[in-house]
This record gives sequence, C-alpha cells and structure tokens, in this order.
Amino acid sequence: VKCNPEPAVLRALWRGGVRHFACASAAEVRLVRSLFPEAGIHFMHPIKAEEAIAEAYFQHGVRTFSLDSLEELDKIVRATKGATDLALCVRIRVSSEHSKLSLAAKFGADPAEIKQLLIATRQIADALGICFHVGSQAMSPAAYVEAMERVRAAIVASAVTVDIVDVGGGFPSVYPGMEPPALEEYFDAIHRSFEDLPVSYSSELWCEPGRALCA
Repeated sequence: VKCNPEPAVLRALWRGGVRHFACASAAEVRLVRSLFPEAGIHFMHPIKAEEAIAEAYFQHGVRTFSLDSLEELDKIVRATKGATDLALCVRIRVSSEHSKLSLAAKFGADPAEIKQLLIATRQIADALGICFHVGSQAMSPAAYVEAMERVRAAIVASAVTVDIVDVGGGFPSVYPGMEPPALEEYFDAIHRSFEDLPVSYSSELWCEPGRALCA
C-alpha cells in the first residue's frame, strides 16, 4: 500500500483479485480496512509503535507482523497481550547490489543475530516466516536467487520450521533508461529457489509486488 495508497488504485487491485495488502503504517491499515472489510492485512514494516501494533491487532484483525530485532519481538508480544495466533515474519538483511534503490542498510536483522531471533520468534509465533527486500527496481532475477540462499542458510543455522517465505518487493517496472527482464524470469527463478529450500510441503510463498502491480 505504501507505494500508492490512492483509494482508486486500491479498488482497482481489489477488482483485479488482490485480497491481501501489505501495510507499512497504522494509517494504511485503517485505510485498507475501511475500504475492504474482508481483506487480509499484513503489517510489514519491521519497526512499529506499540500503539500501532495494538490497534492493528485488536481493532483491525491484523495477525501478520514483520520484525528484525528481539526488541521488536518483545514489543509485539506486549502489544498483543501475548497472542498465540500470530504470523511473524523475521526480516533478514540481503544484498541490494542488483537494485536501483538499496534498502540493505535500512532494515533487516544482522547475520549474527538471525539464528537467535528465529529461534525466539518460533517460540512465540503460530506461523513463522522469513522475509527480505532486495531493494526497489531489482534489475536481475539473480537478486532473488542470492537472497534465497541467505534464507536457506538462516533456516539451516537455526534449525527452525518455517511456514512462510516472503520474497518482498523490488519487482521492476519499465522506466526511462530501465528495461528489466520479463517478470516471468523473476518468478521462475524464485520458484526454483523456493523448491530447493528446506521447508515443509505446506510452507507458503509470498511476495509484496506493490510497485509492479501499480505500474
């Protein structure tokens, strides 16, 4: 939603079949819930105010949250009063070298902290996810292949059961001077990498293609 919160755009996406929306703020959560009472809402900003988490959970039915630190995990537990029905996605730091706008230094758990964070989150979450963002306008499918290798390493190191793998956004659009490969090449690369991960057959593959959908 953050890439374009215009209600006309969101309604067009709903008409096109989109039923789940990734939000980055309490205001976006309120907007989506006001437009689509039945929508799935996922609060995917890894740093949130405790009040925003509580509002999303208790007033708007949000059960999916992302985090990239033990402090954020503790905040989610407090804000939801120890809820046992949460889907918690641990955001890991990956390379943004293939992207036009890097997010590598902004969000994502440091590699040294990932094992402890995944184990701690697994004890709280009903569903545990791993998510990442390769940066905006990823100009090569290799960005996702390399990021999925980091996901694999994190799962192996922590020995946790992972229910969700969220490859985030970064899917490119055509802009002046930017002619990325076809999106199908990205999807093929992601699916091949996902099939090779040490996750159960019931694990879900998610993405957050806001820019690509709006474009």
